[in-house]
Amino acid sequence: MENTLDSSEATTTQLGHYLAILQQLKDTITMLLMNFMLFFGILFYGIAVPGLVLYALRWQLVRGKNNWQKAALLWGLGVVHELLCVVLFWSVGAEDDLFECGSYLVYGYMVGVGISLAGFLNAFSHRQHAEQ
Repeated sequence: MENTLDSSEATTTQLGHYLAILQQLKDTITMLLMNFMLFFGILFYGIAVPGLVLYALRWQLVRGKNNWQKAALLWGLGVVHELLCVVLFWSVGAEDDLFECGSYLVYGYMVGVGISLAGFLNAFSHRQHAEQ
């Protein structure tokens, strides 16, 4: 049977797949560290909802069945989200309110910026490869 996928429907790269797994693992650990703060953030302020939606959408990257445009969009949104979380937790002095957990969250989101940026760049390099 002939493969009918064109370059815009190609699967993500192996590196993109592993970066998505790494990002989901980091986000899962972050959610476990945030436990009650995450619950109250959803319940009273809704501030955690965009991150949870992004977390759910990113499972599509883990499965690896995305075209480069969708992968770039999800990774780009991830970069923006992670940067905003770094600024938020750093600016409010989360270390004082959350003890040591606050600084771990800042460092974790900085790692997330790096992973998401690498995934974003990988999606664009995959685009160039797919167009050839």
